[in-house]
Amino acid sequence: MSTQISRGGQPASTELIDPDMSVAMATLAEMVKADGGPPTTFQGDRDQQARFAPFWNEGSPEIGTVVPLSIDGARGPIRARLYKNGEGRLPVTLFMHGGGFVRGSLDHCDCICRRLAEDGSLAVVSTEYSLAPEHPYPAALDDIVKVLDWLFASAGNYGLDESRISVAGGSAGATLAMSSTLRRRDQGKTLPAGLALFYGAYDMMNTDRESYQLFGNGQFGMSKARVEHYIRALVPEGTSPTNPYLAPLHAELKGLPPIWMAIAELDVLRDDQLEMVSRLKAAGVPVEVRRYDGLIHGFANRVRIVPRAGDALRTAGQFLAGVGVKHVS
Repeated sequence: MSTQISRGGQPASTELIDPDMSVAMATLAEMVKADGGPPTTFQGDRDQQARFAPFWNEGSPEIGTVVPLSIDGARGPIRARLYKNGEGRLPVTLFMHGGGFVRGSLDHCDCICRRLAEDGSLAVVSTEYSLAPEHPYPAALDDIVKVLDWLFASAGNYGLDESRISVAGGSAGATLAMSSTLRRRDQGKTLPAGLALFYGAYDMMNTDRESYQLFGNGQFGMSKARVEHYIRALVPEGTSPTNPYLAPLHAELKGLPPIWMAIAELDVLRDDQLEMVSRLKAAGVPVEVRRYDGLIHGFANRVRIVPRAGDALRTAGQFLAGVGVKHVS
């Protein structure tokens, strides 16, 4: 079921926001106020996010094995972290944090990765990547391609099932999960067994869709102005807005593995994602879509306060644990 919202270019009512989501938004607003207000620089934004991470991660599940990793990226070593809560050769997903390509870290998504790994049926490797504006497109994608190469080559060394490697991410991380899979396909490499994508940007330079008009005024978390701020930081001048690795909606999508998608109904990127679903289905790609009424962009990071975020993460984890399994009839 999808939310019934106003049409004709008018902003949607904030009464549509889920009550728990409203509490999380108000909590974050109070934290920002107490911290001195919104940052005015990219580094200030990263630093504030780091100060807030312990609060949002509080109460996350204990995981039996959490191992710090260092993986060679395209420009040097990259910090990563392995979460494993079960025995045997578990399937593993590579998780990429969100943050508009300009912020985000291992700690930023710790609450997500712990919940994906909680039931012991899936291991998670969480990775960082180069951030804009210091490292504009395609730096982050180049890093993730290298990290995926490492995971396919090294999974067995960590007791992981190299035949059941998947990718997952939120926001910018979802875009990177899709783009890195497309890059591997086009290079003739082994593909991930599946993808789990939370509220990704698949045509990021197009901010004219209706969902931007409905939810882009800043009252639903991610605003149109902030997306355009991120675009200016990330995308070098002269880059085609239809570059298939920057805007996967414009890629040839045939031959991709099964995909699970979480769509927040009150997200400026919602219509990007709905169009991607249509294109994937037209290309014959198996797609499982979950639409979350009343939730906004980035809801998974608010799982401490928003129970439905936990439900979404459990569903994604079950999907990722199941992809690549050969069923005997």
